[in-house]
Amino acid sequence: MARSPTEIQADIALTRRHIETQLDGLEQRLTRRGRTLAFVLGGAFVAGLVLSQLPVMRLLRLTAGVARAGATVAGTIAALGGMAATVERLRATPRSLRAA
Repeated sequence: MARSPTEIQADIALTRRHIETQLDGLEQRLTRRGRTLAFVLGGAFVAGLVLSQLPVMRLLRLTAGVARAGATVAGTIAALGGMAATVERLRATPRSLRAA
């Protein structure tokens, strides 16, 4: 059974639209990646300029201070979380069991 030229042309047009849609999506993704790469490289360049102007010991002290502050905050959050769990557990336990 042979297909009519109209059906063949309709299939070709459908295929063309599908391919164009996929190519447009691919182009958008590549364009976004190109911008992202430019931003990352620009940020790395600026960071390199800033770091080249800082003395090594000052940079190490600054890094140690940030790490110390982060550890303090993390410890505080962990302690508060543990305390909150204990309080909730005590609230859920009947008074008669707490005294024992």
